Amino acid sequence: MVKKVLQNNTRKVIKMSLKKNLPIKNDELVSDQAFEIIQLLKNIQKIIRTKFEKCAKKYGFTSPQLAVIFHLYKMPSITLNELSNHMMLTKSTVSGIIDRLAKRGVVTREIPEDNRRIVRLSISEEFKKDNDIAIMKQHFLSDFISNTIKDMEPKEVDKIINNLNEFSLALKNDDSD
Repeated sequence: MVKKVLQNNTRKVIKMSLKKNLPIKNDELVSDQAFEIIQLLKNIQKIIRTKFEKCAKKYGFTSPQLAVIFHLYKMPSITLNELSNHMMLTKSTVSGIIDRLAKRGVVTREIPEDNRRIVRLSISEEFKKDNDIAIMKQHFLSDFISNTIKDMEPKEVDKIINNLNEFSLALKNDDSD
């Protein structure tokens, strides 16, 4: 019931915004297509989140913790500000994740001698010694994408990639804001 109300509200918002820019005959079609795209993206996001949570749990972490580990592996010595910006999370959220990972010995904090106001974050040497983060990331990617596309025809996968690229470019180039 609630889902139906949200869907109808989403459709109404899309229709209202479209009426300003499109001829009347295309409003309904474009509105329905926009709604369908939004629903598909939400479904994809939910599937990604579920698979990432499953992968993180396998290693004894929450998905945000594993995301921080992957980011720090890729960008060692990053600051909390930089990490929170890169992850698109608030500084306080990332700080809490870092605190929990530091208590477990996964993350180290370093204060540079030349600038005592910043803290550099990295994966601890002990954690790196006991865990192969590249393998962890590879498992996630194979569980997440590779296993899904491995039985598909390469041309079909290329078509998906091309269509996603085209849609991404269309969103990026849309200057109707």
